[in-house]
Amino acid sequence: MKKVILISTIFLLNLTNASAFSLKDGYLLAIENDMDSKVNENNLKNIEYDIDIANSLLYPTLDFTANAKTTKRTEDHKTPGDGTSSKSDEYKFEVTQPVFDGFESKYEKQLQKKTYDSAVYYLKESQNNLAQNYVQSYINVLRDKDLLSATNEGVTISEDIFKKVYKKIELGYGTKLEFDQVKGNLAESRVNVDTQRINLKESLEGLKYYIQKDFDSSELIKPSFYTKLPESLDEAVTTALRENPTVNVAKANLDVAIAEEKKANKEFYPTVNFVGTYNLDNSQHAEDDQEYNEYSLGFELSYNLYNGGRDTAAVKKALQNIKEKKYLITKSEYQIKNSVRLAWNSYKLNREKNRSLKQYIVVKKDIFDSMLKEFDLGLKDLNTLLEEYIEYIDVKKDLISNSYDLLYAKYNLLASIGKLPDSLMDKLPTLKTGEEYDSETLDILKNPSYNYDDDSQLDSNKYKIIKPQVKNVDMKEEKVPQIEKSSFSQELTQSDFKDRFLKASKDKYTINLALAYSEANAQGFLDRYDLNSNAFYFSFGKENKYIKIMMGIYDSEKEVQEALNNLNASLKSNMPKIEKISIKQKLYSKYHGNNLPKEDKEFFAKSREAQIKRVSFSKDETEEKRENISFKQRFLLASNGKYTINLALSNSQKSAQNFIDKYNISNSAFFFSFGYENPLQKIMMGIYENENEALKALDNLPSELKRNQPRVERVSIKQKLYKKYHPEDYNNSIQAGSI
Repeated sequence: MKKVILISTIFLLNLTNASAFSLKDGYLLAIENDMDSKVNENNLKNIEYDIDIANSLLYPTLDFTANAKTTKRTEDHKTPGDGTSSKSDEYKFEVTQPVFDGFESKYEKQLQKKTYDSAVYYLKESQNNLAQNYVQSYINVLRDKDLLSATNEGVTISEDIFKKVYKKIELGYGTKLEFDQVKGNLAESRVNVDTQRINLKESLEGLKYYIQKDFDSSELIKPSFYTKLPESLDEAVTTALRENPTVNVAKANLDVAIAEEKKANKEFYPTVNFVGTYNLDNSQHAEDDQEYNEYSLGFELSYNLYNGGRDTAAVKKALQNIKEKKYLITKSEYQIKNSVRLAWNSYKLNREKNRSLKQYIVVKKDIFDSMLKEFDLGLKDLNTLLEEYIEYIDVKKDLISNSYDLLYAKYNLLASIGKLPDSLMDKLPTLKTGEEYDSETLDILKNPSYNYDDDSQLDSNKYKIIKPQVKNVDMKEEKVPQIEKSSFSQELTQSDFKDRFLKASKDKYTINLALAYSEANAQGFLDRYDLNSNAFYFSFGKENKYIKIMMGIYDSEKEVQEALNNLNASLKSNMPKIEKISIKQKLYSKYHGNNLPKEDKEFFAKSREAQIKRVSFSKDETEEKRENISFKQRFLLASNGKYTINLALSNSQKSAQNFIDKYNISNSAFFFSFGYENPLQKIMMGIYENENEALKALDNLPSELKRNQPRVERVSIKQKLYKKYHPEDYNNSIQAGSI
């Protein structure tokens, strides 16, 4: 203990004088300040004393007793009176040597030894949990510090764009709307900086809890990870089940329970002691009585014959305790396996995502630089520039967060195995010097100050985009039985999915399923695995055309990961991977533009004809059905980009209908209720192609209608409101209005 205090004192002195401290340095402080570790260390001392007590059970005991008294006898009196008195004294030495104690001492020693082992593992478990929480807090500070730098870069870019727009206005060809937009963008960037400063401050306070010392984020050193990780998940799980202190605590507790059960059986055995005594009587008062000495040697046996079944019940209880400890071992093994799998998946997925993001940030930087220059030349509008700026900053922040997520994932994997403290103290095997895992992960984030004319920070030659090594789709694989489909129905199904894929929001996920070298090859692949309703393919590349096959649209990374895991082995052989759907939408747009290829136009023309045939209406019936679609149905079927007029609010359906009848607008308006208690009626009018058209219609309304303060809104907002309060009617209207 003196050595630990001395080392800690020297370390504190050095830390006070130094301007930085590493992950290891902080961990030493965290251990010194962790009260749980100190309590566990104190518990180890107590158990050491219990071991000493157990070892003493077979040692002899020596007892000394002394008795000195005065006795007075009287006859025919109830009080002492003048009776005769006598004095006596007695001294006794007794030595007891246990010969057989029913194995109590043997199993008590085993019990305390196993209890000590359990306490050691419990201390290691506590230190492992401390290390995991401390590392996470340390990395959080580094992450928030770099995110603050990226956010400050965003302000710098916003200021640059603001100056460009301001210059345009001074020259007389900028608009007030552009000025307001860029001013709002700059204000938002500065708010983001303030928000990130708060996040950094919270992270600093979280780390201070462990090291109990004031410091600045600039004092932290980004750790380099050189610890050798397991090469496979099976190796990681096997090591964890052998080394993780949580499992070892459970196993040691089982040994403790077994020792307690054996100790409980001692009551069914006799106890045998060798006893020797020496009595010395009246040595001080020999005149009152005769002095004599007594010596005795012998064996003493004690054996309980019956105590109401208490001992039997105690043994049964001990056996049940053993069963409970076995259950807890199994439970802890389940927990460790699960935590190792989660840590392994986090490490592997974050590593793959990191590689993609490092390539993506290079592309986004090039696009944004080009966008800035084209904006200066008047070739791009402000909205497009601001959208690209926001995407660039978001991708950079995503790369920063992912880089630190990857770093923490490595430490978290060690924590799940139970080896994180040893790694922090440099007690584990390491990689060769210069072989740090993903050593270039954060190189791209160095020198975050922005200069759009300087590409040195993101050298495209240094970060080459490597084409994925995806297996070609082998058409010779064993075919999966399938229901025969017409080629056109397959194309129609693919078209539906393709349309949903290209219109999906940017936060969705998809599976990059495979790579093919021809459209026939790709279509055969989809047919074989019956994927036409949930996948589509498209070509990319200018010189060598490849066909990329995409599958599924998923709301979260967890959902897409489950879908990837559930793929059959044949599909997994093509090395599918998870990607943000926005990446593939942009790739499709790059090679196919906003307009559909000629063959797709022909395909959709065929699709329309087929849909009409499938409804089985004659031409006249179809036209009649279209004409009979109510305004309400047309409103609910309108696309998201349309606009409408929120005309008025009414307290009852009757008054709303009277309002529509009064102004004779039933062909272009309808009403619906909303709210659960005392619902109101909302009256909507018109479907317009764009906002300007809707505003023009609003201006042309009669003065009586303008009294209700109507306003222009997106159709999609009211469609969602209608669906919220009338879900069944909404679905029926959609089905009735579809042709």
